[in-house]
Amino acid sequence: MSLLSFCSHEIFLVTASHEGRDSGFIATWIMPATLVPDRPRIVGVFSPQNFTFNLLQQSKKFIVHLLAEDQVDLLPHFGLTSSRNLNKFEGMDVQRSAHGIPIISGTCGYMECQLVDQLDSGDRIICLADVTKEDVDATKKPLRKETAFETLSPEIVQKLIEKRIVDGQRDRQFIKRF
Repeated sequence: MSLLSFCSHEIFLVTASHEGRDSGFIATWIMPATLVPDRPRIVGVFSPQNFTFNLLQQSKKFIVHLLAEDQVDLLPHFGLTSSRNLNKFEGMDVQRSAHGIPIISGTCGYMECQLVDQLDSGDRIICLADVTKEDVDATKKPLRKETAFETLSPEIVQKLIEKRIVDGQRDRQFIKRF
């Protein structure tokens, strides 16, 4: 057991678009990166193996949504499938940012971001981004990992756990040793 297993992170959905292709993935490592209120920045830690990350890299723009507690069904939808194989947004209520990036309705809010810099750690890319637009719905309660795992079926939880293990085994070879 890891000390970090006691954490119940908020669950974020990152969306990106480039040259007519849309994609989205679940991210748990999003955090503030400044104390300056009029220049908001975030840090996100993303897998370079992810199709959405490829679109983000090309466009340098993305949207971070904080999922609401009633959006637990979006966790397996965006966390267990790849946009390489299907359109994850088909049939969804999606708005578009000024840059054409999908915005999901019903979240606690979203931040439109501009990539500023990144650090390659091997298995993950640590991205620094400026928040260029923000929309918050203070009436919503954030979805956290613990709540999601209590709400989802045991079969879906097991699939999410197995995917994390498989991704970790795949990514082990990419970790950089300093």
